[in-house]
Amino acid sequence: MGSTTILCGFRVSVIALDNFLRANGVYETYGKPPFLKEHPDKDPISILLYNKLVGFAGDASMIDKNDYRVAIPHVQGYQTSRVAYVTYAWQVVWAHREIDLEKLPAEPPEAFEQLRNEIMSFGEGLDDEERIPDDGKLGLYAVHTYEIRGSFTPQELIDRHKVPQYCDQCEATFEPSENPYRSVWVNRQEHRIEVHGSKQGYDDMPEA
Repeated sequence: MGSTTILCGFRVSVIALDNFLRANGVYETYGKPPFLKEHPDKDPISILLYNKLVGFAGDASMIDKNDYRVAIPHVQGYQTSRVAYVTYAWQVVWAHREIDLEKLPAEPPEAFEQLRNEIMSFGEGLDDEERIPDDGKLGLYAVHTYEIRGSFTPQELIDRHKVPQYCDQCEATFEPSENPYRSVWVNRQEHRIEVHGSKQGYDDMPEA
């Protein structure tokens, strides 16, 4: 089903980004999104961005590798994107969640501005057909990435598969039952409904 990323960063033509990647020994995207689940330690693009930023900042402790990645829009049935986004802050939306605008960085780090200038320099020779509107513009963007490349599992859903499970309203503990088709989470939720009158149901949608 994919996911949507709310991000602070800049937009750049895929051609310019790919020129930058190629010059630094990383495979081009050709408009295909990186795999979100590989960020930050397995995605070559994320690793390159982090190393560049550390070089610009001169101090690795000033750079949080989780903040910097490339997001590329992808929608089923449409050709690959001509636009990519480079982030300095981001949050994935799986279903729905609050975005506190006051907690977003007011300005990008100085090292990020240096990175932006370097990436944009690889688009200086592009003609008008290859450029995108507002190339290089910093802003707040929403980017949807369809299917497996945008696949994201909220921590709340991951936690539902942990064993044992615990009731949050009493001291009841739930272990696997003899029925292999009945999850521990379902047993927990059934207990909350029958004993505590919960209206949450069995598969409450997480705010994530």
